[in-house]
Amino acid sequence: MNSGSSFSFLTYLWPTGIQGTWQKIPFSGRNPNFDLMLKGIPKLLVLNKVDLCDQSKCMEVATRLRDEGEKDLLFSNMRKQHHKSVKELMSKIKKATQSMGDDSKALKLMVVGMPNVGKSSLINALRRNNLGRGRATAVGKLPGVTRSVLFKIRICEHPEIFLYDTPGVMIPKIDSEESALKLAITGILKDNIMNDYLIADYLLFILNQHRQFDYAKFYGLPEPMDDIAVVLSRIAKRLGALQKGGSLDIVRAAIHFIHKYRNGELGRITLDQITTSEQLASGQIST
Repeated sequence: MNSGSSFSFLTYLWPTGIQGTWQKIPFSGRNPNFDLMLKGIPKLLVLNKVDLCDQSKCMEVATRLRDEGEKDLLFSNMRKQHHKSVKELMSKIKKATQSMGDDSKALKLMVVGMPNVGKSSLINALRRNNLGRGRATAVGKLPGVTRSVLFKIRICEHPEIFLYDTPGVMIPKIDSEESALKLAITGILKDNIMNDYLIADYLLFILNQHRQFDYAKFYGLPEPMDDIAVVLSRIAKRLGALQKGGSLDIVRAAIHFIHKYRNGELGRITLDQITTSEQLASGQIST
């Protein structure tokens, strides 16, 4: 974001499972338009909510992203205001100010990314750690909390650094139902766009596929199951979720199931398959 005396340094978040995304979906949650918009502009890729993904996959994710040309990236957990990644991010930002060679000029950064990947949490964490001040921008668990580009937010005084928060920018086209379901599971798509029952069914499939059976113990099931109708009926009974007339509220059960997964209570999974150039070259994974 150039404005006379400012230096352009773009920080953008992908969802990481998570999405920006999150780290849960570091690839299918990627908006290809960002690559075009930011071409030739200094940038830092932040993969947020790493606490909610399979952290054993971080090295593979980083390798593939570097294969694709991402030079500077950081895994973060901005939900924890004093997480080590907050200080590491600030250190990277300050190095950018040093490259300017003029301490009298304020550094201005724009934070961009898909909806619900933690852009506002990033700004608030940096501001709290460096200035000791509270929340400067609204944070929510649903996409669409930030609806317009806000005024510049100071996150550091020496050197002077400002951030701009921006609304989440969805990808222009979702190329498959599976990609749409991944975006829905992680909360990047608004919850009213896809059927909750369908999302819950896909989530159960993913949990079983990755042998993440915590949901069985969490909901008091006798064993892991692959029938979503049975699972949601048992969840509804456990919650006491009833509709008028006394029938089980399956929709409420599905929403509860999805939200518990998003909060990391049913297992930590990186949803995207990670294929590096070395794996392709060695024949470990066929295309």
